[in-house]
Amino acid sequence: MTAPRAAIVLTLALAMARPRELVAQTARDLVTQGVRAYRALEYDAAVALLRRSLAEGALGTLSTAERAQALTYLGATELFRGRRDSASLAFADVVLLDPRYRPDELIFPPQVTNLFQQVRQATKTVSLTVPPVTELRARGDRFTARLFTSSLADVAVTLTRDDGTPVRELYSGPVADSLAVTWDGSGADGTPVATGRYALRVAPRTPGGDVPPARQVTLDIEQRAADTLPWPTAPTSPALLPEQTQAGPAMRSLAAGVAAAAAVIILPSVVARGSGGNDARFAVGAAIGIAGVVGFIAQRPGRPLAANIRANAPQ
Repeated sequence: MTAPRAAIVLTLALAMARPRELVAQTARDLVTQGVRAYRALEYDAAVALLRRSLAEGALGTLSTAERAQALTYLGATELFRGRRDSASLAFADVVLLDPRYRPDELIFPPQVTNLFQQVRQATKTVSLTVPPVTELRARGDRFTARLFTSSLADVAVTLTRDDGTPVRELYSGPVADSLAVTWDGSGADGTPVATGRYALRVAPRTPGGDVPPARQVTLDIEQRAADTLPWPTAPTSPALLPEQTQAGPAMRSLAAGVAAAAAVIILPSVVARGSGGNDARFAVGAAIGIAGVVGFIAQRPGRPLAANIRANAPQ
Protein backbone atom coordinates (compact mmCIF):
# COMPACT_ATOMS: atom_id res chain seq x y z
CA MET A 1 0.00 0.00 0.00
CA THR A 2 1.40 3.37 -1.04
CA ALA A 3 1.82 6.20 1.43
CA PRO A 4 -1.03 8.39 0.01
CA ARG A 5 -3.45 5.44 0.03
CA ALA A 6 -2.48 4.56 3.63
CA ALA A 7 -3.11 8.16 4.66
CA ILE A 8 -6.56 8.08 3.04
CA VAL A 9 -7.47 4.82 4.84
CA LEU A 10 -6.31 6.23 8.18
CA THR A 11 -8.31 9.43 7.63
CA LEU A 12 -11.47 7.46 6.82
CA ALA A 13 -11.01 5.25 9.91
CA LEU A 14 -10.64 8.28 12.15
CA ALA A 15 -13.66 9.93 10.55
CA MET A 16 -15.78 6.83 11.17
CA ALA A 17 -14.64 6.48 14.80
CA ARG A 18 -15.01 10.16 15.68
CA PRO A 19 -18.85 10.38 15.48
CA ARG A 20 -19.24 7.56 18.02
CA GLU A 21 -16.80 9.28 20.39
CA LEU A 22 -18.70 12.53 19.95
CA VAL A 23 -22.03 10.82 20.63
CA ALA A 24 -20.60 9.20 23.78
CA GLN A 25 -19.24 12.52 25.00
CA THR A 26 -22.51 14.25 24.17
CA ALA A 27 -24.54 11.63 26.06
CA ARG A 28 -22.32 11.97 29.14
CA ASP A 29 -22.50 15.75 28.96
CA LEU A 30 -26.29 15.57 28.79
CA VAL A 31 -26.38 13.37 31.90
CA THR A 32 -24.22 15.89 33.74
CA GLN A 33 -26.44 18.78 32.63
CA GLY A 34 -29.59 16.87 33.59
CA VAL A 35 -28.23 16.15 37.08
CA ARG A 36 -27.31 19.82 37.45
CA ALA A 37 -30.83 20.87 36.43
CA TYR A 38 -32.36 18.39 38.92
CA ARG A 39 -30.31 19.84 41.76
CA ALA A 40 -31.38 23.35 40.71
CA LEU A 41 -35.04 22.19 40.92
CA GLU A 42 -35.48 22.82 37.19
CA TYR A 43 -37.39 19.59 36.72
CA ASP A 44 -38.76 20.19 33.21
CA ALA A 45 -35.29 20.91 31.87
CA ALA A 46 -33.86 17.95 33.78
CA VAL A 47 -36.38 15.54 32.24
CA ALA A 48 -35.66 16.79 28.72
CA LEU A 49 -31.88 16.52 29.16
CA LEU A 50 -31.96 13.09 30.80
CA ARG A 51 -34.33 11.60 28.22
CA ARG A 52 -32.14 12.94 25.43
CA SER A 53 -29.01 11.48 27.05
CA LEU A 54 -30.69 8.06 27.29
CA ALA A 55 -31.80 8.24 23.66
CA GLU A 56 -28.30 9.09 22.45
CA GLY A 57 -26.78 6.54 24.82
CA ALA A 58 -28.99 3.75 23.46
CA LEU A 59 -26.21 2.86 20.99
CA GLY A 60 -24.07 1.62 23.86
CA THR A 61 -22.15 4.84 24.37
CA LEU A 62 -23.20 5.00 28.03
CA SER A 63 -21.88 2.45 30.50
CA THR A 64 -24.26 0.47 32.70
CA ALA A 65 -23.44 2.69 35.69
CA GLU A 66 -23.98 5.89 33.67
CA ARG A 67 -27.28 4.64 32.30
CA ALA A 68 -28.47 3.61 35.78
CA GLN A 69 -27.53 7.06 37.09
CA ALA A 70 -29.49 8.81 34.32
CA LEU A 71 -32.56 6.62 34.86
CA THR A 72 -32.47 7.15 38.63
CA TYR A 73 -32.35 10.93 38.28
CA LEU A 74 -35.07 10.74 35.64
CA GLY A 75 -37.30 8.74 38.00
CA ALA A 76 -36.66 11.14 40.88
CA THR A 77 -37.42 14.13 38.65
CA GLU A 78 -40.66 12.60 37.38
CA LEU A 79 -41.71 11.85 40.96
CA PHE A 80 -41.23 15.47 42.00
CA ARG A 81 -43.21 16.55 38.94
CA GLY A 82 -46.12 14.50 40.29
CA ARG A 83 -45.81 11.80 37.63
CA ARG A 84 -45.50 8.71 39.80
CA ASP A 85 -46.19 6.23 36.99
CA SER A 86 -43.42 7.68 34.82
CA ALA A 87 -41.08 7.56 37.82
CA SER A 88 -41.96 3.90 38.42
CA LEU A 89 -41.24 3.04 34.77
CA ALA A 90 -37.81 4.69 34.99
CA PHE A 91 -37.00 2.82 38.21
CA ALA A 92 -38.17 -0.47 36.66
CA ASP A 93 -35.70 0.10 33.81
CA VAL A 94 -32.94 0.52 36.40
CA VAL A 95 -33.87 -2.76 38.11
CA LEU A 96 -33.93 -4.63 34.79
CA LEU A 97 -30.56 -3.09 33.93
CA ASP A 98 -28.89 -4.13 37.20
CA PRO A 99 -30.79 -5.88 40.05
CA ARG A 100 -27.93 -5.00 42.43
CA TYR A 101 -28.34 -1.25 42.02
CA ARG A 102 -29.59 0.88 44.92
CA PRO A 103 -29.97 4.68 44.87
CA ASP A 104 -27.68 6.47 47.30
CA GLU A 105 -29.69 7.44 50.40
CA LEU A 106 -27.31 10.36 51.02
CA ILE A 107 -28.25 11.87 47.64
CA PHE A 108 -31.92 10.99 47.19
CA PRO A 109 -34.66 11.70 49.77
CA PRO A 110 -36.75 8.91 51.37
CA GLN A 111 -39.71 9.34 49.01
CA VAL A 112 -37.41 8.48 46.09
CA THR A 113 -35.66 5.53 47.74
CA ASN A 114 -38.93 4.13 49.11
CA LEU A 115 -40.60 4.19 45.69
CA PHE A 116 -37.51 2.62 44.14
CA GLN A 117 -37.61 -0.21 46.68
CA GLN A 118 -41.31 -0.82 45.98
CA VAL A 119 -40.65 -0.98 42.25
CA ARG A 120 -37.67 -3.27 42.82
CA GLN A 121 -39.78 -5.74 44.78
CA ALA A 122 -42.47 -5.72 42.10
CA THR A 123 -40.06 -6.06 39.15
CA LYS A 124 -38.98 -9.69 38.89
CA THR A 125 -35.61 -10.13 37.23
CA VAL A 126 -32.33 -12.01 37.61
CA SER A 127 -28.81 -11.42 36.35
CA LEU A 128 -25.70 -13.57 36.06
CA THR A 129 -22.06 -12.59 36.31
CA VAL A 130 -19.31 -15.04 35.35
CA PRO A 131 -15.50 -14.78 35.48
CA PRO A 132 -13.82 -13.68 32.24
CA VAL A 133 -11.63 -16.80 32.10
CA THR A 134 -13.31 -20.21 32.05
CA GLU A 135 -10.25 -22.45 31.96
CA LEU A 136 -10.50 -25.33 34.40
CA ARG A 137 -7.94 -27.88 35.54
CA ALA A 138 -9.52 -31.27 35.96
CA ARG A 139 -10.55 -32.09 39.53
CA GLY A 140 -8.76 -29.01 40.83
CA ASP A 141 -10.32 -25.72 39.82
CA ARG A 142 -13.84 -24.51 40.55
CA PHE A 143 -15.87 -22.16 38.42
CA THR A 144 -18.02 -19.64 40.33
CA ALA A 145 -20.93 -17.68 38.88
CA ARG A 146 -22.95 -15.14 40.85
CA LEU A 147 -26.70 -14.84 40.59
CA PHE A 148 -28.52 -11.65 41.61
CA THR A 149 -32.27 -11.22 41.97
CA SER A 150 -34.39 -8.11 42.48
CA SER A 151 -36.65 -9.98 44.93
CA LEU A 152 -37.27 -13.50 46.23
CA ALA A 153 -37.25 -15.95 43.32
CA ASP A 154 -37.50 -19.74 43.04
CA VAL A 155 -35.09 -20.71 40.27
CA ALA A 156 -33.04 -23.55 38.83
CA VAL A 157 -29.48 -23.01 37.60
CA THR A 158 -28.56 -25.50 34.87
CA LEU A 159 -25.48 -26.05 32.73
CA THR A 160 -26.35 -27.11 29.18
CA ARG A 161 -24.47 -27.77 25.98
CA ASP A 162 -24.57 -25.25 23.19
CA ASP A 163 -27.44 -27.17 21.58
CA GLY A 164 -29.52 -27.10 24.79
CA THR A 165 -28.74 -30.63 26.02
CA PRO A 166 -28.67 -30.59 29.87
CA VAL A 167 -25.30 -31.38 31.41
CA ARG A 168 -25.83 -30.80 35.13
CA GLU A 169 -28.14 -28.93 37.48
CA LEU A 170 -26.02 -26.73 39.73
CA TYR A 171 -28.72 -25.30 42.01
CA SER A 172 -32.45 -25.49 42.54
CA GLY A 173 -34.30 -23.47 45.16
CA PRO A 174 -35.09 -19.97 46.41
CA VAL A 175 -32.77 -16.98 46.05
CA ALA A 176 -33.56 -13.94 48.20
CA ASP A 177 -30.92 -11.51 46.93
CA SER A 178 -27.77 -13.19 45.62
CA LEU A 179 -26.21 -16.62 45.32
CA ALA A 180 -22.75 -17.97 44.44
CA VAL A 181 -22.99 -21.07 42.25
CA THR A 182 -19.86 -23.23 41.98
CA TRP A 183 -19.01 -25.92 39.46
CA ASP A 184 -16.02 -28.28 39.46
CA GLY A 185 -16.03 -28.91 35.71
CA SER A 186 -17.74 -32.31 35.88
CA GLY A 187 -21.02 -33.56 34.47
CA ALA A 188 -23.87 -35.32 36.23
CA ASP A 189 -21.86 -38.59 36.27
CA GLY A 190 -18.87 -36.94 37.96
CA THR A 191 -16.50 -37.09 34.98
CA PRO A 192 -14.97 -33.88 33.56
CA VAL A 193 -16.88 -32.42 30.62
CA ALA A 194 -15.18 -31.99 27.27
CA THR A 195 -13.72 -28.69 26.14
CA GLY A 196 -16.34 -26.72 24.21
CA ARG A 197 -19.13 -24.16 24.33
CA TYR A 198 -21.77 -24.39 27.05
CA ALA A 199 -24.57 -22.24 28.41
CA LEU A 200 -25.34 -21.39 32.03
CA ARG A 201 -29.11 -20.95 32.28
CA VAL A 202 -31.24 -19.54 35.10
CA ALA A 203 -34.98 -20.13 34.82
CA PRO A 204 -37.94 -20.11 37.23
CA ARG A 205 -38.81 -23.56 38.54
CA THR A 206 -42.52 -22.79 38.22
CA PRO A 207 -43.19 -21.13 34.85
CA GLY A 208 -46.01 -18.66 34.46
CA GLY A 209 -47.30 -16.05 36.84
CA ASP A 210 -45.18 -13.38 38.51
CA VAL A 211 -41.74 -14.91 37.89
CA PRO A 212 -38.48 -13.49 36.53
CA PRO A 213 -37.63 -14.15 32.88
CA ALA A 214 -35.05 -16.81 32.07
CA ARG A 215 -31.47 -15.70 31.58
CA GLN A 216 -28.42 -17.46 30.21
CA VAL A 217 -24.79 -16.72 29.42
CA THR A 218 -22.51 -18.57 27.01
CA LEU A 219 -19.35 -20.17 28.38
CA ASP A 220 -16.33 -21.37 26.42
CA ILE A 221 -14.98 -24.05 28.74
CA GLU A 222 -11.42 -25.27 28.31
CA GLN A 223 -10.38 -28.29 30.34
CA ARG A 224 -6.71 -28.65 31.23
CA ALA A 225 -5.02 -31.67 32.75
CA ALA A 226 -3.73 -31.18 36.27
CA ASP A 227 -0.07 -30.07 36.18
CA THR A 228 1.00 -32.06 39.26
CA LEU A 229 2.46 -35.54 39.58
CA PRO A 230 0.60 -38.17 41.61
CA TRP A 231 1.63 -38.63 45.22
CA PRO A 232 4.08 -41.53 45.77
CA THR A 233 2.64 -44.63 47.36
CA ALA A 234 3.16 -45.03 51.08
CA PRO A 235 5.94 -47.45 52.11
CA THR A 236 4.67 -50.90 53.06
CA SER A 237 7.81 -52.09 54.93
CA PRO A 238 8.46 -51.10 58.57
CA ALA A 239 10.82 -48.23 59.38
CA LEU A 240 14.54 -49.02 59.57
CA LEU A 241 16.08 -49.59 63.00
CA PRO A 242 19.10 -47.54 64.20
CA GLU A 243 22.32 -49.35 63.29
CA GLN A 244 24.58 -47.53 65.81
CA THR A 245 24.28 -46.62 69.45
CA GLN A 246 23.25 -43.02 69.98
CA ALA A 247 25.62 -40.50 71.56
CA GLY A 248 22.89 -38.89 73.66
CA PRO A 249 22.94 -41.23 76.74
CA ALA A 250 26.76 -41.25 76.85
CA MET A 251 26.94 -37.47 76.68
CA ARG A 252 24.39 -37.17 79.48
CA SER A 253 26.52 -39.47 81.71
CA LEU A 254 29.66 -37.43 81.01
CA ALA A 255 27.89 -34.12 81.62
CA ALA A 256 26.43 -35.36 84.91
CA GLY A 257 29.88 -36.49 86.14
CA VAL A 258 31.58 -33.22 85.21
CA ALA A 259 28.82 -31.16 86.84
CA ALA A 260 28.98 -33.18 90.07
CA ALA A 261 32.79 -32.92 90.21
CA ALA A 262 32.66 -29.16 89.72
CA ALA A 263 30.08 -28.82 92.47
CA VAL A 264 32.25 -30.75 94.93
CA ILE A 265 35.32 -28.67 94.15
CA ILE A 266 33.58 -25.27 94.16
CA LEU A 267 31.45 -25.82 97.27
CA PRO A 268 33.92 -26.71 100.08
CA SER A 269 31.14 -26.92 102.64
CA VAL A 270 29.85 -30.07 101.00
CA VAL A 271 33.00 -32.12 101.82
CA ALA A 272 35.07 -30.50 104.61
CA ARG A 273 35.52 -27.30 106.58
CA GLY A 274 38.76 -25.38 107.10
CA SER A 275 42.01 -25.42 105.17
CA GLY A 276 42.54 -29.13 105.65
CA GLY A 277 39.66 -30.03 103.37
CA ASN A 278 41.15 -28.82 100.09
CA ASP A 279 42.97 -32.05 99.26
CA ALA A 280 39.96 -34.16 100.12
CA ARG A 281 37.71 -31.91 98.09
CA PHE A 282 39.86 -32.21 94.96
CA ALA A 283 40.22 -35.96 95.45
CA VAL A 284 36.48 -36.50 95.66
CA GLY A 285 35.83 -34.19 92.68
CA ALA A 286 38.43 -35.99 90.58
CA ALA A 287 36.91 -39.36 91.46
CA ILE A 288 33.43 -38.23 90.42
CA GLY A 289 34.76 -36.75 87.16
CA ILE A 290 36.64 -39.95 86.35
CA ALA A 291 33.47 -41.94 87.01
CA GLY A 292 31.61 -39.80 84.45
CA VAL A 293 34.34 -40.35 81.86
CA VAL A 294 34.30 -44.09 82.51
CA GLY A 295 30.52 -44.15 82.06
CA PHE A 296 30.87 -42.28 78.75
CA ILE A 297 33.48 -44.74 77.46
CA ALA A 298 31.48 -47.74 78.67
CA GLN A 299 28.46 -46.76 76.59
CA ARG A 300 30.63 -46.54 73.44
CA PRO A 301 28.65 -44.04 71.33
CA GLY A 302 28.60 -44.98 67.67
CA ARG A 303 29.05 -48.69 68.40
CA PRO A 304 27.48 -50.87 65.65
CA LEU A 305 24.34 -52.78 66.66
CA ALA A 306 24.68 -56.12 64.93
CA ALA A 307 21.09 -57.24 65.57
CA ASN A 308 19.62 -54.10 64.00
CA ILE A 309 21.98 -54.32 61.03
CA ARG A 310 20.76 -57.86 60.33
CA ALA A 311 17.12 -56.78 60.66
CA ASN A 312 17.59 -53.91 58.19
CA ALA A 313 19.35 -56.06 55.61
CA PRO A 314 17.22 -56.78 52.48
CA GLN A 315 15.65 -60.21 52.55
